Amino acid sequence: MASILAVDDQKVMRELVNAVLAAEGHQVTTAEDGVEALALAREHSFDLVLSDINMPNMNGISLVSKLRRLD
Repeated sequence: MASILAVDDQKVMRELVNAVLAAEGHQVTTAEDGVEALALAREHSFDLVLSDINMPNMNGISLVSKLRRLD
């Protein structure tokens, strides 16, 4: 199955997304903001990134922009 990075500043949303996707057999990693997500993406390869838009430290739009610049 897919390796998925789920990014949301609300813990309950991260837990919900994790539970639903893991139940389908996916490997889910969570991050609470764009800064943490970007650091994880630099260390690991993900098939899919699901991100909230409004987050502290780095929003979802900035995160996607920076992810696209990674190899």
